[in-house]
Amino acid sequence: MLESLLEAERAEKSPWKVIFVAIAIGAVAIALAAIIGQGSESGHLVVAFACIAAAPLMVQVIHIEEREDTKPWFSKSEIGLLMRHGDMFAVYTFYFIGIIIVTSLFFTIFPANVMGQVFANQVKELGAINSLRMTGHIASACGFMCLVENNLGVLGLVMLFSFMFGAGAVYIITWNASIVGVLIGTIARQQAAMGSSLAMSYLIALPYSLVSIFPHGVFEIGGYFLGGLTSGMLGAAMLRSDYKNKTVMKDLTIITLLSVIFVIIGAAIESSSL
Repeated sequence: MLESLLEAERAEKSPWKVIFVAIAIGAVAIALAAIIGQGSESGHLVVAFACIAAAPLMVQVIHIEEREDTKPWFSKSEIGLLMRHGDMFAVYTFYFIGIIIVTSLFFTIFPANVMGQVFANQVKELGAINSLRMTGHIASACGFMCLVENNLGVLGLVMLFSFMFGAGAVYIITWNASIVGVLIGTIARQQAAMGSSLAMSYLIALPYSLVSIFPHGVFEIGGYFLGGLTSGMLGAAMLRSDYKNKTVMKDLTIITLLSVIFVIIGAAIESSSL
């Protein structure tokens, strides 16, 4: 039912509507994870449930992008790459934002002990990152080259998942969005503990968290978006035998190079801020 909330054609015409679909999907996924189990892997369960519901929409959008790339009137050289595939990138972006919103709201509003168990994996990941930053180990043990290797490894997984499963990249995108959401919720709870109202604490935590990760995150996550797009389109092109189309292959090559450049830039910015 959730996968039919928004048709792919409408999502491409009005990508901002994907935010509300992502919020609905995320809310159901969190509720199911809270009901079914609150074990050590419940955080991954939230992500898995969200991906099951979001994957059909993403697969349909990928197929639309690939079909449009082969239309003569759409693949003319004067029509830019951004115009051809900007809609798909926007769909991924608004989905990412929607998951951040629903995750952060749930983590802020509902009891800390319950949400701490539901998002156990995300809390553990943030704890590990904070521990490395506080001790300075992240700067010494993971400099620029280490971050590049890590980011390119994740990009490779995104592209492999997207190629094999169509919208497989949605899992990693959802996982990263849920970590950002938990970060926002954690900061909001800390502000509330100091005497601020919960609403005010959330409004303070939201921009603070986003600004703290924006410099490198916009390139890193953007690279993952592009990687998921190109691999999904490659899989669709191979199924339709459109991989011989010059416009399709040119776009896929350019997008792949951009995804690599983006994650390298993200690593450079992150390493310089450590």
